[in-house]
Amino acid sequence: MASDESSELLGELKAVKMLLILQAMISGCQQKHVAAALGVSEATLSRMLPKGLGKDLARVSERRFRTEPEA
Repeated sequence: MASDESSELLGELKAVKMLLILQAMISGCQQKHVAAALGVSEATLSRMLPKGLGKDLARVSERRFRTEPEA
């Protein structure tokens, strides 16, 4: 029973970590900075993401910051 709970908790923690990574990247953080904050290489971070997602997030982020009005 404890093993099942541990596995479930580990899965939830991995999902939260992925959401935080995606949020950082869509907020404009570069992949190399996110990787450094996690203490992993850029290659490792790239393998964590679906193929092409990093580039897609960079485009979304670029578009988002280009269209926001300046305060």
